[in-house]
Amino acid sequence: MSMFYQPLTVEEAITNLAKENTMACAGGTNLYVDRKHGKFLDKDYVSLDKLQDLKQVIQKEDGWHIGSMVNFACAEKLAIPGANCFTMAAAQVGAPQIRNRGTVGGNIVSASPAADSVPALIALDATVVLKSVSGERIVALSEFMKGPGRTDLRSGELMTEIIIPTKKGHSVFNKAGKRNALAIAICNQAVYMETEQGKIQEIRVALGSVAPTAVRAYHAEAMLKGTEASALDSTEFKVALKEALLKDICPIDDVRATKEYRQSVAFRMLMHNLKQLWKEESVC
Repeated sequence: MSMFYQPLTVEEAITNLAKENTMACAGGTNLYVDRKHGKFLDKDYVSLDKLQDLKQVIQKEDGWHIGSMVNFACAEKLAIPGANCFTMAAAQVGAPQIRNRGTVGGNIVSASPAADSVPALIALDATVVLKSVSGERIVALSEFMKGPGRTDLRSGELMTEIIIPTKKGHSVFNKAGKRNALAIAICNQAVYMETEQGKIQEIRVALGSVAPTAVRAYHAEAMLKGTEASALDSTEFKVALKEALLKDICPIDDVRATKEYRQSVAFRMLMHNLKQLWKEESVC
């Protein structure tokens, strides 16, 4: 029979996680499904539910610190400048019941290629704070994701918070699925953009469900940097941008969509997101 620990402090939690054969339990929305399929039945669980320090959102000098136990119902109501893509993604995670239980940290650690919050946080250049009895380390979220179901989380470590650096631009998130709600993404995408004198000064494009992990579209970003809004009207530019984007992603055929369909959706979504961001820039 598994042991169940319910610590009241972060220090107590990481002490329990230092024991052999233990794993953290956050909202449990994935864990209960995994156990039904025979996974993790031999593990001892460290519940994070009582750790109030991990449920806070605090603005500090280096940006916004979001506790790993912040649920999506809370996250979708946040008003973080420049981070609209994150709140938009949070609002599209599962059903209301899942958003009330599911946590940002749990969504990241589950490492699903289709996780909605991860592309948004990668586009915002987020980092994660990992603590253990050995100390603390901070890892870029883009480097933390290693593959389907795999992260850089080491044995005994606990993700305590996600840090979103202070932003001055705009961002947007979109998702395509089999239906408008309660669907696993065929493709999801977040774009963060800053402009100066009518040109893109900084751009970050992150996509999910088109590779083994959420990915940055570095080739597409390189093409977009320094361009004006009028570039999106050029057929030649759009063809080149699509070619660049396809270098950044490697979708597969599965039960939800074909590789070719995901490629098409990813590009159409990028064009839509860019036009939306240019509209927001023009309003400002």
